[in-house]
Amino acid sequence: MINEEEKLKKFIRDNGINAEHIRYEKSLHTVQDLLEVTGLDLELITKTMIFKNKEGKTIAAMVPAKFRVSSTRIGEVLKAEPLEMTNPDEAYERTGYPVGGMPCFGYDSILIIDPKVIEKEYVYTGGGSEFSVVKISSEELKKLNPVIQRTSGKKSN
Repeated sequence: MINEEEKLKKFIRDNGINAEHIRYEKSLHTVQDLLEVTGLDLELITKTMIFKNKEGKTIAAMVPAKFRVSSTRIGEVLKAEPLEMTNPDEAYERTGYPVGGMPCFGYDSILIIDPKVIEKEYVYTGGGSEFSVVKISSEELKKLNPVIQRTSGKKSN
């Protein structure tokens, strides 16, 4: 059985995505963990939240880690009813990746990227487990055919 990190690395290779998978020995489960272990700049860290719409489609929303995702804004972007955030088990069922290591690609979903993410030359997204990240350029993210709209709200505490 292939683990989530290997599955993501295979997806990157098979789809010709120019990205770097980086694994650490310590957990990166929370943004605070990631900052302490990696020394990365908070401005370059993203999070991907998984939602579902009333038709059952999976929606992945990628925002800067310091912001909250607004399900109302995502619903407005998609011209749909407000979405429902999935719990960790359902997020895993829908994507094949755990919360705390959720990449923004590698599974069937509608990807929405907040423009604040695209403003950076490159960012870090989940690497498939709580021990890894993927460094990817904004130009490469644009090739994933995302919807690029403002989806974030207030800063997270």
